[in-house]
Amino acid sequence: MDSLSIRKSIDEIYDEIVTIRRDIHMHPELSEHEERTENAICSYLDKLSIEYEKDISGHGVIARIGKKNAEYGVAIRADIDALPIKESTGLPYASVNDGVMHACGHDIHTAILIGTAKLLKGMENELKGAVKLFFQPAEETTGGAAGMIQHDGLNSPRITRVLSLHVDPNYPTGTVYLSTGKMNASTTDMSIKVKGVACHGAHPDKGIDAIVAASHIVLALQTISSRFAAPTTPVIVTIGTISGGTKENVIAGEVELKGTIRALDFETRDFIKAHIKTIAENTAAAFGAYAEVSMLDGYPPLVNDKESALTIADIARKEFGESGIVFMEEPSLGADDFAYFTSKVRGVYFNIGTYKKGQHEPQMLHNEFFSPDEECIKAGILMEVLGTLKFLDEDEPGA
Repeated sequence: MDSLSIRKSIDEIYDEIVTIRRDIHMHPELSEHEERTENAICSYLDKLSIEYEKDISGHGVIARIGKKNAEYGVAIRADIDALPIKESTGLPYASVNDGVMHACGHDIHTAILIGTAKLLKGMENELKGAVKLFFQPAEETTGGAAGMIQHDGLNSPRITRVLSLHVDPNYPTGTVYLSTGKMNASTTDMSIKVKGVACHGAHPDKGIDAIVAASHIVLALQTISSRFAAPTTPVIVTIGTISGGTKENVIAGEVELKGTIRALDFETRDFIKAHIKTIAENTAAAFGAYAEVSMLDGYPPLVNDKESALTIADIARKEFGESGIVFMEEPSLGADDFAYFTSKVRGVYFNIGTYKKGQHEPQMLHNEFFSPDEECIKAGILMEVLGTLKFLDEDEPGA
């Protein structure tokens, strides 16, 4: 099916997909609690006669389109969870779940993938391989992508390529924004417990002030990016919380610092972790205190396959013009668990613009006013369908 025919088909289902998106938006669910969303997705798949498995990696769904005996396949992923944010858009389909909102566009991602599923199902007999659809939970917390892979999601048939998209309010609708290599950072959570000796605030010489030691550790950690890493190497060490002390006239005996580490490759990540431990322990020791450092690695770096990214870029250029494709000048230090997929299979992650001229409220992800232009749904379905068909064509055995 050519691009014009696909666009016509998208126009025909657009109102239906918008209705689906608004229903999901009105009933957002937090990570690991996406039960209604999962059931709604399964209901739509049932109507399309698409086979699927549910309750994967929590409330995830893996669906399959294509011939039963297909030797290979391409996978598409959409995340389905919402955020703990109170919506302030005032829209008629605003969240009815107080304090929960689709402020990161996962409702759009899910609706786009349902629309893509409907179009690909209509082409099922002509598909060269199979297509797997990952409706993935818990992107915002535990990383549901890992569980979907562990469920053997990249096999039966063998997945040769995987793609995913994300809404982006920094660019107008009809724009595709991506990288041909490093796209997003790895994540590591850290905790530093600084232990001193509590005593009366009037006699600080009798104790060891954990707050003073912890404060110096916070300042010293800032030198990792400014003095230990090359200026051309993006590094983030952020302390997000400080907890300690019991009363205004008591020298604190213990303080806990919690934060995040971001890096674009494993070598840099491990380098940062080693320096954090050294700085924390030795700075605490200088004040007579003790630092207990613990770190937990999260998502890996998200690195696009160059060839796959260039294919998506070529499609965007043909469909939206030269101004419709923007290449990232530098990677983002944000993170996405789609990185679990790209660490296993060649893949591409790209953003689609959602900004509409005339919007007055701030349009930012994770913001209570976030209200993406729903026309981006058309662009999203078009890119997913054309990208999938192109990858199936390129990856055909013997091609």
